[in-house]
Order: sequence, then C-alpha cells, then structure tokens
Amino acid sequence: MIRSTSAAVALALAVFAPIGAAPQGPAGVVDTVLNFSATDGTRLEAKLSVPAGAAGPVGVVFNLHGAGPRNFDHRVRYRDKAGEIKAVNYYDYYARELAARGFAFFRMSKRGCSVDAAGAPQVDRAVFSKVTSTVLLDDYARALDVLRARKEVNARDIILLGGSEGTRLAPQLATRSPAGITRLALMSYQADNIHDTVVWQNTVGPWRAITHLIPAAADDRLTRAEYDEALKTDATLAQRLPFAAFDTDRDAAITRDEAIRVVKPRLDAILKAVEDRNDDFLWAALVNLSSAYLLDGWKAEPTSALLLKVKVPIAIFHGEADGTTRVEGAREAAEAFTSAGRRDLTLFIYPGFDHDLGWTPQAALGPGPKPFQDFFAWVAGRSR
Repeated sequence: MIRSTSAAVALALAVFAPIGAAPQGPAGVVDTVLNFSATDGTRLEAKLSVPAGAAGPVGVVFNLHGAGPRNFDHRVRYRDKAGEIKAVNYYDYYARELAARGFAFFRMSKRGCSVDAAGAPQVDRAVFSKVTSTVLLDDYARALDVLRARKEVNARDIILLGGSEGTRLAPQLATRSPAGITRLALMSYQADNIHDTVVWQNTVGPWRAITHLIPAAADDRLTRAEYDEALKTDATLAQRLPFAAFDTDRDAAITRDEAIRVVKPRLDAILKAVEDRNDDFLWAALVNLSSAYLLDGWKAEPTSALLLKVKVPIAIFHGEADGTTRVEGAREAAEAFTSAGRRDLTLFIYPGFDHDLGWTPQAALGPGPKPFQDFFAWVAGRSR
C-alpha cells in the first residue's frame, strides 16, 4: 500500500495512531519472538504465534506487509463505548483467528522497524529509508528459511498472505523460494507497478475514497444536499472531507473530474520529488517512503504477470470502494488467469469496502468483517 491521497481525504484513509500501553497477547496462542540476521548482516526480528497445546507441527500463514514502516505487532488504538482509549495489536487478531483453526501465524518487522519495551513502534529512518522491494524480498526469503527450520510448524504447509505492497512481493517470494508454499492469499491487491499506483492514487483514488465515505457519489457527482444528508449520520465528514476543498467552481456539487483536478498538484509534486530524489518530501508525503523504494519498482511488470508464474492456488480479497489500489486490477488478474487456461485463482470482491476491508479494532474483538471471515474460512478449507 502506498498512502498517497489528497489532504482532504487523508484522514478517511489513515490508519489508527499508535499508543504506548501494550495489550496482552491473544488467548489460545503461544508467541515467540525470533531474532536473526539478514543476508547482509542487518538484525531482523519476527513473531511466531502457534496454537496453544498444538500436538505437533501445524500449517502456518506467513504475512507480507503493506508499504511503509511495519513491525510485527502494529499497535492501533480505539475508543471503546465508554469513551476510554484502548489499544490492540493488529496482528493479534490474525494470530487468534488462525490459531482457532489450527494454524500458526508468522510476521516480521521490516528492517529499521521495531517496538520498544512498552510495545510502541519505532522507526530508524537511516535504516528504513534504504529499504526497497528488492531488499524486502531478500529479508522475507531469509525469514522464510528461519520459519521452515522451526519445529512448531509444518514446513510443507506454508500459505503466503500479502497485503497491498505484499501482494506484489508474495508471488515473487513464492517463485524465488517455493518449497512448502501451498497457497497465496492477497488482500487489497496492488495490480500495478509503483509509478502507475502513485498516479492512480492521485487521480481516481481520492474520488473512490469519497464514494466509500458517501455512496451517493457513486454516480460521479456529489451534490451539497447529498453531502449535508451524509453529515447527519457522520458529522466527522466536515473535517475528513471538507466540501469546499473540492467544490472549486462553487456550483454546490463535486464531480469526479473536479476532484482529479484538485489533487493533480499533489501528483505533480510527487513525480517531481521522485525525479529530483527529494527524499524529505517523499518521507512526509508517502508514509516514510524514499525515492530508492519507489524507483525499485517504478516501471516493473504488472502483478498479474508475477502471479502467472506461481503454480499454487491463489485468492484475492478486494474492496470495491478501495481508494488505494484498483479493484479493476483484481478483475484483470482473474481475466488473465482465464485467458491462460488457469482455474486456480479465486476472486472475492466486496461492494462498499475500502482498502482496510472494514477492519476496525472494535470489529476485530469479535470474528471481524466479512472479508476477513472469508479469508480465514479459505485458509481452513483448503486441501491439506
């Protein structure tokens, strides 16, 4: 995932901010923190969650993150019904739900990313700014070797789970190091190379985010009356999506083309920053990414070409109102497989869901949104 939306809709797409108090690990799970070295000697760390009381080696889901700094917990906060601020570890949800189905869950911290003693995220810019897709792929391959050596997991039963950026890296990892990989699950699928993703996120993407916030905009036009009606249900829209910022011609309506024109200066600034290697600008504008990261996959082949090289079943889970990656790309992947005579790609499309597929800390206290329930069911129902 490359978070690259206009300022007016950025809050609508933002992840929850981290806080310090560490939540307890999920019940029914045994966590082990693993420390190891990358091929260049850089220290890496990961967390392996195994079902408590497992009788023997179990299948494992290996997570590949979305773009930006990510550690193995990904702390997020929320306000409960009583108004109290609480915190959960995003990946504890996966660990809990997978353990209930007899699977282990493995995730690593990207190099330069860690958690402090209280569990709060830390990012070493000097290290992380040198991270590229090539570096990430090397680190994931090293982590995969470490995982295969663990006695708790069945090294012949590994499912790769890619989210956003990870949907491009998962097929590359499966092709590079295929031993024991049985399936690929891709959530919020990034169909395009980095250049095309950045362009889409700063043209069509913001409008799609608006349609997620206010479904009345699905006809490519949002009137002031429709906006005001939406405010009655969600007053925070006044800050998250200020109408005047997009209604540049002051005709009491926002159109898709108008929104694209509004965000074009941002796109121009990003493209110039990449050309000039202006890493300070990119670090602030694109969730701590660098020109080295962007250029490593700037003109790479589409993800569907990478997927066609993989010879295991694949599932894609994508929200139709995703403003960060194109739902059209998920459908294009399915068409590519059909054209190639392949029937081992399953496509799940969710109307009204965005890039986060409905995940919230509150929802994840239970079974979670339907896309995640479908993912867990797909994992548990596969041939073993």
